[in-house]
Amino acid sequence: MKRSKSLACVKVKKERGEEVRRALKSANLLRTDVKIRHDANFVYLPLTEEHKAKEVADMGVESVEICRTEFEVLAIKPGIEELIGFKPSYEIVGDIAVLDESADEAVASAIMKLHKNIRVVARRKSHVEGVFRRRRIEIIAGERRTETVHKENGCRYKLDLERVYFNPRLATERNRVASLAARSASEETVIDMFAGVGPFSILIAKRAVKSHIIAIDINPDAIKYLRENIRLNAVENVEPIEGDVKAIYRAFRDKADRIIMNLPKKAYMFLPEAVQMLKPEGGTIHFYMVESIKKDEDLNNAKHKFCTWLSELGAHTDPEILTARKVKAYAPRTYIIGIDARVFRGI
Repeated sequence: MKRSKSLACVKVKKERGEEVRRALKSANLLRTDVKIRHDANFVYLPLTEEHKAKEVADMGVESVEICRTEFEVLAIKPGIEELIGFKPSYEIVGDIAVLDESADEAVASAIMKLHKNIRVVARRKSHVEGVFRRRRIEIIAGERRTETVHKENGCRYKLDLERVYFNPRLATERNRVASLAARSASEETVIDMFAGVGPFSILIAKRAVKSHIIAIDINPDAIKYLRENIRLNAVENVEPIEGDVKAIYRAFRDKADRIIMNLPKKAYMFLPEAVQMLKPEGGTIHFYMVESIKKDEDLNNAKHKFCTWLSELGAHTDPEILTARKVKAYAPRTYIIGIDARVFRGI
């Protein structure tokens, strides 16, 4: 006997169904234990949780409706909790699963049984360290390698998890920023100040094809993979630049319509260079920081800090906060906060 369940879902016209399905899947918002529904005109895509509806809106996916409907429950395979007795924390990058430091071979074996596409299981051996943002990991199951190709938002990113920084949990945020850039009426110059292997830059390049993206990173390995990913994704409007932003920003003064500052713990230290790279009439900054948030009102503290940092740069720096939101959890009651702001430099 078939079982059904009432769930929150995204209702989208059939011709956009596959596009939206892929976006939801990349952002881990698509529920996979029930059967996707459709009728003559619409596809109904089930969401993982009720409160995820807001995350769909933040993705910048347009012309969809959030509603509820009945879905057929599929036969469920045993989950990882059934196999090992608890739910471990891990993330998947390409065909590599990365676990916390305490994970053992039993957890690795269970993950490989559950995810047939996983070829390597590793555990973290250090935090992200140094200006190159590298992390040591130890392989505990599968193939002996740390290089992989990660698929996200319709793009492919080749990377080495020990040589470069990459966070798969920012897929939704990258999609959101790329959608904003694509909706701009102008042909923008975008500067990605800490580009890594290119997940912001390349996605923006594919969405905003008339824009020019300057992708900067101090890590030579990140730039090596960025160049490879530019070829892999067949984009021509990304300019990779290896270097320390503080040392080279003068080459890009007065050029940017939009700047991405995805360095949450230290981005504030680079605001003077970011403001100088904006066009004199100003532009948009996508700024990320780490902040303790106990209630939503605490977002005002993050906004106040951002405005204070800018005010210290001079009287002509006048921000207009467009949005401030929790992007992802960082630690208990601590989050990566994303701030979108229009910054007007004056003449």
